[in-house]
Amino acid sequence: MISVLLATPPLMDPHGPYPATAYLAGFLRTRGIAAHQVDLSILLITRLLSRAFLPKLRRAAERYAAGQEAVNPTVAFFLEAYADYERTIDPVMAFLQGKDPSLAHRIGSRAFCPEGPGFAALQVQTDLLAHAFGELGLQDRAKHLAALYLSDLTNVITLAIDQDFVPWRYGRDLVGPDFGPLAAKLAGEPSLIDRELLDLWTPILKTHRPDLVCLTVPFMGSCYGALRLAKTVREVLPTARVALGGGFASGQLRDLEAPALFELLDYVVLDAGERPLECLLEHLAGRRPLAGLHRTWVRENGQVAYKVQDNLPDIPQAQIGTPTYDALPLDRYFPMMRLPNVNARLQVDMRWNTLTLAYGCYWHKCAFCETGLDFVGRYDPAPVALTLERMEQLAAETGRTGFYFVDEAAPPKLLKALSQALIERNLSFSWFTNIRFERAFADPALTDLMARAGCISVSGGLETASDRLLALMEKGVSVAQAARACRALTRSGILVHAYLMYGFPTETEQETLDNLERVRQFYRLGYLHSSAWSPFSLTAHSPVARNPEHYGIRLRTPDKGGFARHILPYQDPTPYDRELFCVGLRRAAYHFNRGLGLDRDVRSWFAKPLDPPAVPPDLIRSLAPPDADKDTRRPPWRPAGADWADRPRHGFQAPDCVVVGADGEDLVLIDFSDDASYRFEGIGAECWRLLAAGLSITEIAERLAATYAAPRERVLADISALIAELCENGLLRRDYGITT
Repeated sequence: MISVLLATPPLMDPHGPYPATAYLAGFLRTRGIAAHQVDLSILLITRLLSRAFLPKLRRAAERYAAGQEAVNPTVAFFLEAYADYERTIDPVMAFLQGKDPSLAHRIGSRAFCPEGPGFAALQVQTDLLAHAFGELGLQDRAKHLAALYLSDLTNVITLAIDQDFVPWRYGRDLVGPDFGPLAAKLAGEPSLIDRELLDLWTPILKTHRPDLVCLTVPFMGSCYGALRLAKTVREVLPTARVALGGGFASGQLRDLEAPALFELLDYVVLDAGERPLECLLEHLAGRRPLAGLHRTWVRENGQVAYKVQDNLPDIPQAQIGTPTYDALPLDRYFPMMRLPNVNARLQVDMRWNTLTLAYGCYWHKCAFCETGLDFVGRYDPAPVALTLERMEQLAAETGRTGFYFVDEAAPPKLLKALSQALIERNLSFSWFTNIRFERAFADPALTDLMARAGCISVSGGLETASDRLLALMEKGVSVAQAARACRALTRSGILVHAYLMYGFPTETEQETLDNLERVRQFYRLGYLHSSAWSPFSLTAHSPVARNPEHYGIRLRTPDKGGFARHILPYQDPTPYDRELFCVGLRRAAYHFNRGLGLDRDVRSWFAKPLDPPAVPPDLIRSLAPPDADKDTRRPPWRPAGADWADRPRHGFQAPDCVVVGADGEDLVLIDFSDDASYRFEGIGAECWRLLAAGLSITEIAERLAATYAAPRERVLADISALIAELCENGLLRRDYGITT
C-alpha cells in the first residue's frame, strides 16, 4: 500500500490547523489508506517563538544592528529588553495555548511583558483597553496584549533574519509570473528560518518514509515554504514523489509553463483534490497510466503537460468522508487577537472544527469573483443528516463543540434545515459561517432559528453600499436588502462581519465616500459589528476579466512568465486616488471596529478635502428601521426586577424572562425561557443585588471585601466566576453598547 504524508507548509495563521490535510486524511480513510498529516507551520512558529530560539535571534539582531546607521526601534528595543523577553516568552506562549490561563492577571497588569513599539497605539489611546474589554475582560485583554508582544518579536525576525518572513506569510513577494525569484532563493543558502524548518522536517521524513508527500498551498504566503519542503524531500528521500495542491495552485497555476518547478516536485493538482489524489495513488500503484491522471500538471519530455479526464466526475460531498485532525498538535495553536473586537476575535481567538455544508457557491455570479473556477462554479451540498453526523464525530475527536462552516456562501435553505435538525436533535453546538446578505436573512423567523441552533456569527461580502455598483457587480442584493438582513441577524443576537471593497471599475471617489457614510450608519444602528476594506483586484478567472469592456476598463499586457498568474493589470479611465482611500478607509475601519468615531464626519478620515457625502444622515434607518417588523415572539433584553439600574456601570444586563425572588438570605433566579431556577447564597446573592443596583465591578469588589473581611483579589475572582456562570446560563449578557 502507498504510504502518504500530508503536510501544511509555513506560514499560516497560528490560531488553528488549516483544514485541507484534515479533509484529505478523512477522504483517504474512506479508501482504507491511513495517511499521516503534519503541520509544519505551527511547528515552525512555536519553535521560533520560544526561549530556546531567542539566543539565535539576539545574535542575528546584533549583526543587523551593527550594519545599520540608525537601528530600527523594534530591534533596538528587543536588544535592550532581551532579558525580559527571555524571561517571558515561554510563559506567554503557554498562556496563549491555554496551558496557563492564570497568567492573564500578570499580562493584563502591563507590568509583565516588555512593551515595544507595537504597543504605541495604546499609549496614544489610553482608554482603548478599557473601552474594548471593560473590567472583567481579563483573558481577552491579556490575549490582545500578548498578541502585540509577539508582533514585536516577529517584526524582529523579519528585520534581523529574513525580510521575506512576514506574519503570517513567507516569501509571498517572490511569487509571480516569473519563477526565477523563487528558484534563486531556493538555490541559495538557507536562512536561519529555513534551517529551523528543515531541522523539523527531516526527522519527520526519515521516520515516516512516505511514498507520496502531498503539500497543500492555500495562499501565496505558503508557496515558498512548500517548495523548500519539496526540495528537502528530493534530498532525503529521492524515490518519494511530491504533489502540490490547494487554493494557490488552483487559482494561480492554471497556465503553468515552468518546467524548472518540476525539479522540486512531480505533480501539481488543481481544484478539489479527492478525485485527482485517488487517480494519482492508482498511478503510483501501477493501476493507472500517467495519461490517466486527472487535473494534474506533470513534466513530460522536458515540457509541462496537463492531464485531465473530461468524463471523470468529482467525488460528491456525501462521499468524501469526515475530516480528521488525528496526529496534529492541537495543543500548540494559539490566538493572535490583534484587533480587540467582539466579532473579529472569533476566528483567531479559539480553534474551531471546520466543515463544509456545500462545495462551491450557489450564486456564483459576482463579477469580481473567480466564477470560472471549480471551487466557486460547481455547487454540491452535503445532506444535512450527514453534516450532523460529521459534527458529532469531530466534536468527539477534538473535544470541541464549535464549528466554522467554510462555505463560499451558505444557502439560507440549507442553514434553515441544519438549524431545525440541530434543535430537533438537541445538539448544543456553536457555529458561524459565510453568507450573502440576501432577502431570506431579513426574516426574523430564520435568524431566530439560526440563533437558537447555535449560530453566533456570520460574515458576508457586502462589498459596497452603492446600489449602482452592486448591480454592476451582479451581487443580486440591494443596500436595503443588506440593511434588513443585518438588522434581523443582529436583533437575533448574531454578530455580523462585512467584507467591503473599494476601487471597483468606474467607481468614483464620491461613491467611495458615500459608501463609507452608509457603512457608518450600519455601525451606528448596531447592524454591523466589524468589517474589513480591500482594494479591488482584477483576477484572471472573473467575469470582469472575461469582458473588461462591459466594465469600462482596458486590460494591459500582463507580465510574461509561465508560473503564477492571478492578478491582471488594467487601466480604468475613472479618476481615483487609491492611496488616499486605502489609508482613510483603514483608519475608519480601525475605529469603527472598536466602536469609536461613529459620530464623526466621514471626510475626517482622509488626508485631503473631499466634498460632503451625498447621503441622507438617516438613510439606513429609513431602509431598515430598528423597530420595524419586530418579532414579538422573541422577548427583548431589558432589566430583570424593578430595582435593576437603567444604565449599570458594570456593563451587563439581564433578560426580562428572569424573575428574582428571595428565600431568606438566599436569592432565587427563575428563568421562564427554559423553566429553570438558580439559587445563590451569601456572597453570590449579595453580588446580584449590587449588580442590580448598577455598581461597577470595582465598587462591588471593594464593598464585598469589606463586608466579608476577605482579600479584594479573591473577592474579584469570585465575582468573575459568578458572572461567567450567570452569562453561561443566560441570566446576564454583556451590553456592548454601554458608555462608561
